[in-house]
Amino acid sequence: MKNILIVVLLFVSACSTKKDNMKNNYSPEIKFEETGKTFSSVIQLPKQFKEPLPLVIIVHEWWGRNDYIIKRTEMLKAEGFAVLAVDLYGNEQVVTTPQEAQALATPFYQNPQLGISRLVKYLEAVKKDPHVNTNKIFVIGYCFGGTQALNLARSGAEISGVVSFHGGLATSIQNPQIKAKILALNGDADPMVPKKEVKAFEKEMKAAKANFKIINYKGATHAFTNPNSTAVGKKFNIPISYNKDADEASFKELIKFLK
Repeated sequence: MKNILIVVLLFVSACSTKKDNMKNNYSPEIKFEETGKTFSSVIQLPKQFKEPLPLVIIVHEWWGRNDYIIKRTEMLKAEGFAVLAVDLYGNEQVVTTPQEAQALATPFYQNPQLGISRLVKYLEAVKKDPHVNTNKIFVIGYCFGGTQALNLARSGAEISGVVSFHGGLATSIQNPQIKAKILALNGDADPMVPKKEVKAFEKEMKAAKANFKIINYKGATHAFTNPNSTAVGKKFNIPISYNKDADEASFKELIKFLK
């Protein structure tokens, strides 16, 4: 009887250890070097879970990976996802003026492969993590990040889906080979993404036979999900502003898309 009890206790201990390993006590850092810069991020996990999780990769606005993106990370963790907020600029650069942001973002628009190649490096790294369900990886982005996420989809990346929040829809990529599902959440009153660009995007997606959906939120302008955008728009005289209704509605669309 004593021997049987010991075996049972050992079995329970082994099961408990396995379960504990699936708690949020593991934050692997992803790190690589490129052009003299360091690119790093940490996979964020919910407090407790029992199996490998769907992963959401978040690409920042042109300001860099700032507090706003960290807030979005926490929101998605609360929904039960593993989350990786990437740094596409390197060295954790965060800026606060449009001039600085434009200087950092312009090379990505001139050469879409720049953003694609860096996102692919992050993707290759996260697929090695045992806490990630590699069959359920999504890439989402805000403004600049939305454009980068869409370009990744255009490259033929084998991921489950891509979501763009008020991102630019135009690209210089020809003959896209799209495998991921696409959701584009756009402000109907966004002067930075004019209706001509929206129509061209729809035409492009149909020609590529993509599984896509675009939602245009009435009255919403650029950066409509960021509560800081109204003050920033006024300060620098740029057409961006927060729209609470569009923000909340678009987040619900995101969660529905992910689940």
